[in-house]
Amino acid sequence: MERVRPQAESLREQALGIIRDAITSGELAEDRIYSAAGLAKQLGISLSPVREAMMALVTEGTVEAVPNRGFRLVTITEADLEEIIAIRVLLAVPAARSLAEAGSDDIVGRGLRADGVQAVTDGSVTETGEAATKSEAIVRLRELAEATVDAAEAGEFADFYTQDRRFHEALLEHGLGGRAAAISLRLRDQSRLYRHQDQIGAIAVDSARELPRIVDLIESGDAAEAADLVTSNLYFFKRVPATADGEG
Repeated sequence: MERVRPQAESLREQALGIIRDAITSGELAEDRIYSAAGLAKQLGISLSPVREAMMALVTEGTVEAVPNRGFRLVTITEADLEEIIAIRVLLAVPAARSLAEAGSDDIVGRGLRADGVQAVTDGSVTETGEAATKSEAIVRLRELAEATVDAAEAGEFADFYTQDRRFHEALLEHGLGGRAAAISLRLRDQSRLYRHQDQIGAIAVDSARELPRIVDLIESGDAAEAADLVTSNLYFFKRVPATADGEG
């Protein structure tokens, strides 16, 4: 199935985003070895960017190379997932609090210089940063939150993962800075959904609908409530669907 990514991204970045979403959603299984050619065909993207993307994921520790065979996902247990979420919370909570406590005209994001140049260019943060006021950050966050809701409600779960990732990237960038965003995103990209695909819909919609509320709380300066809801939202990967049939 062919996936569509923003044209501004390089082919490598597009492939990386598509593969990350496929890993997070469980489309790629931990018990299989994938060749670059097979992945390119499965995901509907070109071979060369897939190879480059997989080597980047090897460097990040998300996948491992299997000599003469291809690539395999690094196994993530539920205990690993709990640790990943706990670390992400340690970054996201102060980011949400910092944004909520900022004044409307304050420049936000410690990883951004006043001249608008991103102070950090490594990791997963690929866009050139622009110094922004809290008000401008709120506009960006609200756009991403609404795009996430639209994707989830439409059942476009690949796009949901992409938009959700961008929302949390922006939250960290504006709340703490580029380094925090890069660290959190690398951890997010190692996460797995321990749910069947047919269980994800309601969970994704509920999770997406929390994002505009997070933006509202940040905009109104309610730091404590924003921090609590961000924490709850990060546990998306471990939520039990409302219609669960006894599976945990």
